[in-house]
Amino acid sequence: MADQQTTQASLINAVNTYYELQILQDFDKKAVWYSNAPYKKPIPQGSGNIIQFTRYNKINPLFSDDSDEFSSTQSYLSAQVITANLHERSSYVQISRTVALTAIGDALEQASRKAQDQAVKSLDVMIRNDIGMAVADVANASSVNMNNLAIDGGTLNSTGVTAKVWSHDRSADGDRFPMYHNKSRVGQSANVTSLAGSAMTIKTIQHAVSVLNEKDVPPCRDGYFKLITNPTTAYQLTTSSGFKGWFSPTSSERALENPAEVGVVANVRIMTSNLAYSFRLSGDTLATSSGHLNCSLLFGDEAYGTAMIAGESGEKGFNFYLKQSGLESTNDPASKIKQAAWSILGVGKVLNKSAGLWILTTEYQG
Repeated sequence: MADQQTTQASLINAVNTYYELQILQDFDKKAVWYSNAPYKKPIPQGSGNIIQFTRYNKINPLFSDDSDEFSSTQSYLSAQVITANLHERSSYVQISRTVALTAIGDALEQASRKAQDQAVKSLDVMIRNDIGMAVADVANASSVNMNNLAIDGGTLNSTGVTAKVWSHDRSADGDRFPMYHNKSRVGQSANVTSLAGSAMTIKTIQHAVSVLNEKDVPPCRDGYFKLITNPTTAYQLTTSSGFKGWFSPTSSERALENPAEVGVVANVRIMTSNLAYSFRLSGDTLATSSGHLNCSLLFGDEAYGTAMIAGESGEKGFNFYLKQSGLESTNDPASKIKQAAWSILGVGKVLNKSAGLWILTTEYQG
C-alpha cells in the first residue's frame, strides 16, 4: 500500500482523524460479541503480542460474628492470570481518483462506512471463534479449526450422520463453555443425530439461568445475565406462547441500550447477532429432518474477556487510515489511487468456563 505525499500529510492526518473518530463513535453499538464482553483489557504498548487477563476469585460470605468489638475476619483476595495471543486482521478499499471526483454522493464516505461494517463483523467473528464451538464431521477435536468454520465460508463439513458438536478445540483444553440441549448437558463430541427438534422458549432460558445460579455465577455489571443469539432463535422466543407474559404491547417500554437488544427475560438481556452460530445441516441429522442447529451463548460476569480496540493513554487495537498515493510512487505515477483501510488487533478469551454455557436449539427447514 503506497503512502501519501509528505506535502499532503497534515491535511490527510486531519481527515484521517475525523473519519477514525466518526467510525469509533458507533462501533460499540454495532458490535455484539465485543461490546457485551464482561471484561475488557487495554493492550499495553511494547509488551509483545501476549495480553494478560486477571480474574479475581470470589470471596465467600462470613458465617460467624466478630468475637469482640476489636476483632475482624481477614479475607484474602486471590487472582488468576490468564494469557492469550493477540491476532490481527486488516483490509482496505481502493477507490480511483475519477470515482472520488465524479461519483454521485461521497464515495470515500461510503467506502469508510462499508469498511467500518467489515471491521465490526471481523472483530465479532474473531471473538466468537476464540471462545466458540463448532459442528464438524470429525472424531477428534484436534481437527476442529474455529477460524475455518463452514458457516464462515470455510471447508469444514457439517452434513451426514457423523456430524458432531464441539465447544472450542483441543488446543484450548479445559477452556470451553459447557453445552445444553433440552435442559440436559451435551457431552463433548456428541453426535448431532442425538439432538431432537427443540425451539428456544422462556422455559429453556429459565433453566439455563438456574444452571448459572447453582454455580453461584454473578450477573454482569449491569445486573443482568446476557444471551447472544441468532435472530431466528430470537424470533422463536418472541413468538412463543410464554413470551406474552413478559411484555405488554400496550405499555411503554424502556429504551433499549443497543440496536441488537430484544429485551430482558428472566433477568437475561437478550442480544441478537447475525454472526451467532447457526449451522445448516443436511442429510440424516437432527434425528428426523434437515435444518439449522442454532447455538446461543448465555453468560454472567467474567465469563470471557476481550482486548480493547480503543484504550487509555493512546493504546489502540483499532486504526483507520485514509491514504492517497503521491506522484513519487512508482505504483501510482498519475496519483489515481485513494484507499480507505483499517486494522484491528484483538483477541477473545474464556476466563471462567463455569460462568457461561451454550444453549443448543434447532430450526427445521421442512
